[in-house]
Amino acid sequence: MKINFFLPFMSLALFLSCGHHPNKKPENLDLANAVYICPMDCEHGKTYAEAGKCPVCGMALEPTMPNTSALTGEAASLSKEAEQIHDEAMKDLADMNRLARQMKDYMTRASMTKEMNDEFVTTLASMEKAEADMMSWMAGYKEPETSSAEAVAYLKEQKQKIEQNRNDIRTALETGKKLMPE
Repeated sequence: MKINFFLPFMSLALFLSCGHHPNKKPENLDLANAVYICPMDCEHGKTYAEAGKCPVCGMALEPTMPNTSALTGEAASLSKEAEQIHDEAMKDLADMNRLARQMKDYMTRASMTKEMNDEFVTTLASMEKAEADMMSWMAGYKEPETSSAEAVAYLKEQKQKIEQNRNDIRTALETGKKLMPE
């Protein structure tokens, strides 16, 4: 089974440009009304009136429009919950990708039995699938424009999908940790 070497780097690039932040950068940004936010969201949604650098990570703050979501009630709550789950999953995904690189390096150096090698390959494949599922979810997720019953149903489904993906990422991460020697 071939494991894609570049997938962790692609996921890091997608993580850094995720686009599922509530204040995501619009196409035609009106800088007169923009606020500035860290692209890594180090301060969990904190905005600044002027451009500068993030006091936590030092990255350049990016202009964005304040959150103007039309969602209310249950739809707004579901959207926020899905976003929080996504953000947790992305942090776990970064940890998982670091571990995958360590596992691949270990596989090149260690003397392994066929069974042990198979466990590593299976776990790496699970990691790759969990990452691909995250990228697919991010590509397909669209926040509804209204709080209709259809929007609520859609958001419930999306929340369930991202919860499952977060669980898959965590399971693959924990399985990989158990395989690696101390």
